[in-house]
Amino acid sequence: MTEAVIVVGAGYAGVIAANRIATGARDAARVTVINPRADFVERIRLHQYAVDSGSARIELRTLLDDRVRLVLGTVTKIDDGSVELADGARLPYDRLVYAVGSAGAVPVVPGPLFRLDDVDQAERTRTALAVLTGGTVTFVGGGLTGIEAAAEAAGARPDLRIRLISQGELAASLRPAERARMRASLRRQGVEVIEGQRVTAVTERAVITGTGSHPTDLAIWSGSFGVPELARRSGLPVDRAGRLIVDETLTSTGDRRIVGAGDAIAAPASVGFVRMSCQAALPLGRAAAGTVLARLRDRTPDPVTISYVLQCVSLGRSDGAVHAVGHDDRSRGVSFGGLAAAWVKERICRFTVRTMRGTIDRPSRAGATERIAA
Repeated sequence: MTEAVIVVGAGYAGVIAANRIATGARDAARVTVINPRADFVERIRLHQYAVDSGSARIELRTLLDDRVRLVLGTVTKIDDGSVELADGARLPYDRLVYAVGSAGAVPVVPGPLFRLDDVDQAERTRTALAVLTGGTVTFVGGGLTGIEAAAEAAGARPDLRIRLISQGELAASLRPAERARMRASLRRQGVEVIEGQRVTAVTERAVITGTGSHPTDLAIWSGSFGVPELARRSGLPVDRAGRLIVDETLTSTGDRRIVGAGDAIAAPASVGFVRMSCQAALPLGRAAAGTVLARLRDRTPDPVTISYVLQCVSLGRSDGAVHAVGHDDRSRGVSFGGLAAAWVKERICRFTVRTMRGTIDRPSRAGATERIAA
């Protein structure tokens, strides 16, 4: 009997899960991916796209196996055995992979802030930067996203003054020596780094902190991400952040037919730390496919564990930082930087796309694409 498998979302986890299920199940499953757009968005390159130093879009059909059906639509609710789309259409499923990824967290700071968290927001930021000649751009948020964005902007737009404001220490998750090296790299590139300043408001001409006003022509939010509300809206078990609660096989605790992967899941401690990143999404997508395939074959899925080896940070096109980390993603104090680190970061970004393609050796054109809802 052929089962209908729906994958909701075509990010890093969704694409690799769909391809692995399609190639592993063969005639035992019909795999359908539902995604709002026909492009795959490289989230790890959105900061490059925003400053017009690179692209972040790949035709989604070229990443999917020919056996995978692509439906362009937005899932608004997951029901018992079917999903509802934005235009009211319904698609039935026997099994479902929940791979909706992350969503832009609404900035906690009032005022006119631009963002980098999805391709539409990055496009808006790109447009605003394109018409800005000279002046100051301020990035709000001193995590790795803000660091990468500020460094990329400094290299791509030498006509602009770039500022980065962090509420706490810059790159607080790293060791002191690693943070110091990032500060030095940013300042060497002309980025003004302000730490320990909480932004309280943003106006058209300034970023306001607890200690004063910092004049700016553009303010860009580079803070943390949230997750879509689809699981909560569908009545599935979620944590306080809205992430789908799964067990050690990535199966939803509320419905055995639903398996989760990527940024929008809350996994037990036995699975390991799930960081919002393609570094976690790819193995989780592969593991979710493994759980689906096991059940298609009437086998018990294996428990899933995730671990980390490296953390790579771009500091522009000629500098970077590569840190060795333990399985829990904590730095082991071994790192290197410079052009070699930038080269490693770029090669990993490219390898990520090749990994998603899996067994596909050439661009795929034969698979079906249908537009259900915009």
